[in-house]
Amino acid sequence: MARLQASSEQTSAAKDEIIQAAAELFMDLGYTATSIDAIAEKLGATKGRVYHYFDSKAEIFFAIQRTAMERLAATVEPIARSGETAEMRLCKMADAHLSRLLGDLAIQKVAVQGLERYLFEASGYRYVHTLRDINKLRDDYEELFAEVIDEGSRKGVFVDLPPRLLTKPFFGTLNWVTVWYRPRKLQDPQSISVIREALVSFAMRGIRRGGADGNGDKSECALFE
Repeated sequence: MARLQASSEQTSAAKDEIIQAAAELFMDLGYTATSIDAIAEKLGATKGRVYHYFDSKAEIFFAIQRTAMERLAATVEPIARSGETAEMRLCKMADAHLSRLLGDLAIQKVAVQGLERYLFEASGYRYVHTLRDINKLRDDYEELFAEVIDEGSRKGVFVDLPPRLLTKPFFGTLNWVTVWYRPRKLQDPQSISVIREALVSFAMRGIRRGGADGNGDKSECALFE
């Protein structure tokens, strides 16, 4: 039993290593320009090692998508299900979402920006069902935010609009970081915290009734003080 568990852990670690290397290449070069040979070279391994765990480049791409959504959900769902107020939960969820984006930048950037167009240009309908499954993961994740936003709207904390409509610009504010952010080698944790604080505050102002806090008082969303 212990041997099987060790083997499973080794397989998982090997796949994660391939997923990370491929994500970095997809981020830098794009899906079409990245080959299995390039992924193997980045790993310092043979092409056979990559094919031992994945049948194709498309399969690796989908594994990146699933990994991204699973990590986001594992980070955010416990906060969404906690007993805190809707405003505090949404604030913490936004910060956790950003922390995961910035911490797993290559994987999350590929997932956020998507590469479906490259797949459809190359192979068309073959991946429709897989893309549908991944979109379901995305929808389920978005629903975590929609439920909290709906609760806040019903309690008069957030603006009175359909929650699904509000989640789109809310995510847009947070996810845009994957477009413009470029990590620096000597970047300290404080500078990352500044980015998170600015984006979370901006997103919360846009959704909170009355802008800053609805009553002219200080918002209870004060994670960075």
